[in-house]
Amino acid sequence: MFVERRKKQRLRSLLGGRVSFNQKSSTLDCLVRNVSEDGALLVISDSIALPNAFDLDITRHQRSYVARIRWRDGERVGVTFEAPPAGEIVPLDMARRLKHCEQDNARLKSRIQQLTEAG
Repeated sequence: MFVERRKKQRLRSLLGGRVSFNQKSSTLDCLVRNVSEDGALLVISDSIALPNAFDLDITRHQRSYVARIRWRDGERVGVTFEAPPAGEIVPLDMARRLKHCEQDNARLKSRIQQLTEAG
């Protein structure tokens, strides 16, 4: 007999998601099969090694989560969402713009360094 241990009910879904780790330098697509406020069930190739914690972006919900693996069974991965500190929930579009600005900033710093060394 199956005993439900979740605190919040998960809703079935068929959403695209993106897992990212290594400071967002490594990304891969996944399928979100169910989701709640506290976690989700992801479908990811079982040949891919994932870290215990990673970022999960669900574009359709316009949300980004810090996810932690609770269990893994082949391609199915159960994750819980870590609660961000108060006031740190960032909409996905803002997180993307911030990442783009950080990349531009790094490029500009590199160019400044090149110019000051050259001349």
